[in-house]
Amino acid sequence: MNDKSRNPAPDSCDYCGLPLPRAWVESPQTQGEQKAGYCCLGCQFAAAVTAERGEEGAVRWTMTRLGLGVFFTLNVVVFSMALWSQDMYPRERAEPAAAMADAMYNLFRYAAMTFALPVPFLLAGPLVVSAWRHLRRGLLSTDLLLVAGVAAAFAYSIGSVIAGGGHIYFEVGCVILVMVTLGRWLEAAGRLRTTRSLTELEELLPETVTVVQNGMESVRSLHDVRPGDTLRVAAGQRIATDGVIARNRASVDEQMLTGESTPITKGPGDEVLAGTLNLDGDLYVVASRGPEQSAMQRLIDCIRDARLSGGHFQTLADRAATWFAPLIAVTSVITFVWHAVESDVAAGIMTSLAVVLIACPCALGIATPLAVWTALSRAARAQVLFRSGDAIERLARVRALRLDKTGTLTTGTARVARFIPLGEGVDDSESRAMIEQVARALADTSSHAFSSAIVRSIGPGRACLHVTDSRTQPGRGVAGFVTAIDTTAFLGSLDYLESAGIDMDEVPKEVTSATAAGESLVAVGWSGQLRGVFTLAEQLRSEATDAIAACQQMGLDVGVLTGDHRRRGDVLAQQLGVQVDAALLPEDKLAAITEARRTVGPVAMVGDGVNDAPALAAADVGVAMGCGADVTRESASVCLLGNNLLRLPWSIDLAERTVRVIRLNLVWAFAYNAVGVGLAAVGLLNPIVASFAMVASSGLVVANSLRLRRVVLVGENTLGEPRRLEASADSALNDASAQTDNANRAVCSTGRG
Repeated sequence: MNDKSRNPAPDSCDYCGLPLPRAWVESPQTQGEQKAGYCCLGCQFAAAVTAERGEEGAVRWTMTRLGLGVFFTLNVVVFSMALWSQDMYPRERAEPAAAMADAMYNLFRYAAMTFALPVPFLLAGPLVVSAWRHLRRGLLSTDLLLVAGVAAAFAYSIGSVIAGGGHIYFEVGCVILVMVTLGRWLEAAGRLRTTRSLTELEELLPETVTVVQNGMESVRSLHDVRPGDTLRVAAGQRIATDGVIARNRASVDEQMLTGESTPITKGPGDEVLAGTLNLDGDLYVVASRGPEQSAMQRLIDCIRDARLSGGHFQTLADRAATWFAPLIAVTSVITFVWHAVESDVAAGIMTSLAVVLIACPCALGIATPLAVWTALSRAARAQVLFRSGDAIERLARVRALRLDKTGTLTTGTARVARFIPLGEGVDDSESRAMIEQVARALADTSSHAFSSAIVRSIGPGRACLHVTDSRTQPGRGVAGFVTAIDTTAFLGSLDYLESAGIDMDEVPKEVTSATAAGESLVAVGWSGQLRGVFTLAEQLRSEATDAIAACQQMGLDVGVLTGDHRRRGDVLAQQLGVQVDAALLPEDKLAAITEARRTVGPVAMVGDGVNDAPALAAADVGVAMGCGADVTRESASVCLLGNNLLRLPWSIDLAERTVRVIRLNLVWAFAYNAVGVGLAAVGLLNPIVASFAMVASSGLVVANSLRLRRVVLVGENTLGEPRRLEASADSALNDASAQTDNANRAVCSTGRG
């Protein structure tokens, strides 16, 4: 069992983490009243039963009380059955052989009362507390109605026993308390099962760490780690917090955060993330952040925040809940008066109690959050992060899908195919080197995939040029003052350089041919002259075609938005079989999204979340590809932690399934309550039958919501389960390229210093 302390979010249940009722949170009487709050009676019961909040533990005193309650209830039922048999045969017709002696009859009545009286003290306490808390705030709850009904049944029965005549209903009150307790427990257990992914993420972090200080090692709690501490991470251990490797090299498995199945070899100067696994060799890591600011903690916080948010269906359920209890109260009172007048007071109590029991606010209350929580949990296992529950509903309504090209449909690791030097003195190696270094210096200030490719291909050279006043125009290029040439240089598309005053009247044939062939081009120039052109090769993701085909099979209108020139867009359209809008500026992408929303419907935009942040923000749903540890991109409603594009159709399918489950839950909850309350009001349901129906209703909603846990994951990879790590030549090449890029940037940073 994990003994780490929990830190539930404010205004959330202290057991399962779901939001507390709004009235409970906002009421001034609750301020400073208690440290622990629970969203439902089941969670309060579960928290008392288990050894720790939110975790399964040994059954303790509360479960013992439930067991005792069941024991006493069964005895009450046995004595009640004996009394029922007596009531079926009138004494004047069955005396003396078949009729029970009056003394024995009264003895059974007192025995039933004796066994029944402990049950309310064992099981009714949480109901009474909940009813009193709502009553203090001027709120009418079904718990209050239930307590009143059970109390009336017990009071009437006790009066009948003392008076020596009349029916008794101890078995009704006892069975109701047992069934209500079990029903609330079932609800809390269902909520708990939806939080497993969050628990697994939290358990990935070690409880203690080995801190090295002045050559001496000491073991500390994870929460005592501070930035600057040096931690020793042994082989097979998970890294406790974000940091930088100070000594040694080792393979690190980052699949849990980045989706990369191949371990990455890291050494001094490389960054490592909390929760990733050290596969071989000791690593000495200098903590760059405390555990509460680590990438893992940010991921956990995002999941927790998503659970606390609601959506359209939750708003509908909340509105229904506000009038549910008053409506049931009025119905119960009318039912009691009607049956008391038409029959007797006992009949009025039983029918009104049946009305209260059959009404199931639990089913209505958990219909939406339980399904959303289950979907969030399943998505987390598939390395898909929804930033809110509302994002699931919005993604399910999407009818148009637009994707960025670079880093989304392509691998994001472009390479320079060739460099075409232009201008005077290009045959001179010194002049060519200067052009390359100017281009490299400008590229080093940009986060675009093409810029990274240029940095990797050129290397730092003999000296890193210094750039000041760097200005980036998203989708076009970057400009900056290069001190080595004492002027402003430009790096980007041909159109960008032309708009910056670079002469394009005599573009060489090589460049024209590359454009006609659909190659991606990046040009560099300054002082009005075009100095060189890079041709870049990009590789489509192997799963891109399948992912787009899967989205099209869902009936989505799929298109690609790219800033590449039109010839390159035509080639891409032939490869993918979709419409490609090319040569788009960021504002053009916004217009394309607006047009798609007008002609097709709600739009989802998929990009890297950095260069195309405006387009992601403008879409109904923004999906950021390859978030990795950066799960806080505000422009994206959905983050795909890895780089597997098949997670996109999987996410849409999960969202659609979730909405279907929510709708079915709500239809069932409303229909069940409408039909059940009607049958109970006319006296067709016994209170015991009504209590069983109430438990069954909650159970059906829980079971229907948990069906989402069976959605097949992409690649069958789940959090907390062993994974077979398969290395490939391409992955190794990409890792080596990324490490080379990091090394080059480090060299330049040192040179500037």
